[in-house]
Amino acid sequence: MKNIVLVEEFDFCGSIQTKKDIEVRELFAGLHRRIVEVKLVNGRALKKHMVAEPITIFCLAGHGVFRVGVELENSQYLKPGTLISLEARIEHEVIAEPDIHFLITKFKGN
Repeated sequence: MKNIVLVEEFDFCGSIQTKKDIEVRELFAGLHRRIVEVKLVNGRALKKHMVAEPITIFCLAGHGVFRVGVELENSQYLKPGTLISLEARIEHEVIAEPDIHFLITKFKGN
């Protein structure tokens, strides 16, 4: 059995390379977690939504704002190195300022 899975090797060049204003790519889908890469440029946003699982957001490059709550009343500024955690079923959105590159990990139940 293989114990290590190389998911991705990121190039931290500082610029966010993408062909679209919003790019979402699944990097890993396992039994207990899913890892998704997201790139938002030109001030784009992942509009308010919620997911059934707890998640983490890890900012790789760029800047943005993570807003949560029914009225999106709480916020956290995102910059390279910021890691945040959010419980399941909480409404949230991410807005690029002006560009952001981050990873989402969704944790699945047993």
